[in-house]
Amino acid sequence: SDTEFWDKMQAEWEEMARRNWISENQEAPGQVTISTIEKGYYFHTDNPFKDWPGAFEEGLKKMKEGDLPVTILYLEAAILQEPNDAEAWQFLGITQAENENEQAAIVALQR
Repeated sequence: SDTEFWDKMQAEWEEMARRNWISENQEAPGQVTISTIEKGYYFHTDNPFKDWPGAFEEGLKKMKEGDLPVTILYLEAAILQEPNDAEAWQFLGITQAENENEQAAIVALQR
C-alpha cells in the first residue's frame, strides 16, 4: 500500500541521514559509539538498562514477549557491560533485523 511504501521510504531516509551526518568523533543525540571496534553501531546513551544486572537474560525474555524496542535496549546494555559477548551481538542483530533496522542488524551480526 502507499502508506507502507512511504513509511519504508521515511525509515530509509532517516537511516541514510544518520549514517552520512555522523562521523566517528561525533555523537548523535541519544546515541554514542563505545569504541572503534564497534564502528558503525550506535548505542542509545539514554538507555535506562545500562547498568541492569542480567540485562542479557531480560533481553531474551522481552524478545519472547515480542517487545523489540525494549529487547534492543536490554541487549545493548548487555553488550555495553560485556563488549565481547558474541551471543548478545547475535541476538541484537536478529532483533534489529526483526525491527526492520537492517543497517544496525548487519553491523551487529558482523561483530
